[in-house]
Amino acid sequence: MAATITVLDREIAREERRVGLPTNRPLTGAAISRRRKQIAAVTLACAIVAVATAFMANGVLRGLAIALAVAFGGYAIEKDRHLRRLGALRGDADRISLAVAGELLHSGALVGDRELLDLRDEIGRAAGRLAAGLADVVRADTTRVRLVGPSGEVPVAGERELADRELVPDDAHAARESVRGHKAVRSVTDDGRGVLVVPLWRGHDVIALLEAVAPLGDHYSAADATRAEAYSRGAVAAMQTY
Repeated sequence: MAATITVLDREIAREERRVGLPTNRPLTGAAISRRRKQIAAVTLACAIVAVATAFMANGVLRGLAIALAVAFGGYAIEKDRHLRRLGALRGDADRISLAVAGELLHSGALVGDRELLDLRDEIGRAAGRLAAGLADVVRADTTRVRLVGPSGEVPVAGERELADRELVPDDAHAARESVRGHKAVRSVTDDGRGVLVVPLWRGHDVIALLEAVAPLGDHYSAADATRAEAYSRGAVAAMQTY
């Protein structure tokens, strides 16, 4: 499952670059539709100018104007092809996210009623359950859920302690870096513990952060980040399903 998501993410990012969409933001159907309209509007305007020039000009200029109109038509067709593929890839990613959510629900990581799954209600209990689920996905001495405040603050909303709390540092540096970059962050504390932070998205907004602190001397890999991101997507999908 994790490998499939990694391949999909790479393909989605490639198509986003080809059509001029940012790769550091969640892909939505609205973004694809908006980009398709923008390309259509620009292409139509250029084509009208090119065709008008073809009728008003003579000789070489007419030929160049017609060639320009054809080129813009080809550009629009090519971009539309990439946008259609992007939409299909997004659908694949959403289906995988729902599958992950189903696995988590059946495994018991997120079992509970709507109040336990909805971050807007009984936030402490919901965050605690999410932190406990993350501990089943990656090895950790401590897992946390941090909220994202309007001024960039990242307070801890829920925590799962698997080791002596006093021995595990609470350093929010990686969490703030994840908020600024809108991406997963892997870092190492001063005492040599790996830290992994992944954003929890709802629509265009990062509403929380999932954080794991590894045992002393242990660091997180890219595969760990992929598993944590899959868990994050599955958690959001589970919230939307209930």
